[in-house]
Amino acid sequence: MLVRWLVFIHVLSVITFFLAHGTSAAMAFQLRKEKNIERIRAMLDLSGTTIMLLMMSFLVMGITGLTMVFIIKIWNQVWVWVSVVLMVYVFMHMALRNEKTYYLLRKLVGLPYRHKNKEFPAEPPASEEEILAHIRKISVYELLFVGFGIPAFVLWLMVFKPF
Repeated sequence: MLVRWLVFIHVLSVITFFLAHGTSAAMAFQLRKEKNIERIRAMLDLSGTTIMLLMMSFLVMGITGLTMVFIIKIWNQVWVWVSVVLMVYVFMHMALRNEKTYYLLRKLVGLPYRHKNKEFPAEPPASEEEILAHIRKISVYELLFVGFGIPAFVLWLMVFKPF
């Protein structure tokens, strides 16, 4: 019965994670089309409102997943550890990407921002050209591959257990 509850909580946390992450994903695609700095600020603020839910659901997903691995004694399966490594990679990649793209963009548009896990107050905004040049450098397809493609592959590993 415990495993059923863990599976339920694990899947629920995955759904919650992707629901919370939807605002950031939509923002990433919409930013490429946006020229109005006020709208860019609003999108960045909206995306930031779900960060706590996103992080908590990712943590619950990881804890329940690892707990099940040991409870049902599948820790010796290669697909399990490939999944763990891939999800750690996704987490690290997205955290670094956030630092280099969206935290910097917050600074450029004159919003409070983070740098190396420290909070900083808003500074005067950069020029519109500098802001738009930074946005053009953001690769949404890289984010799509890492943020959707790799988790989809991990789902495939969990369902089909190929090795």
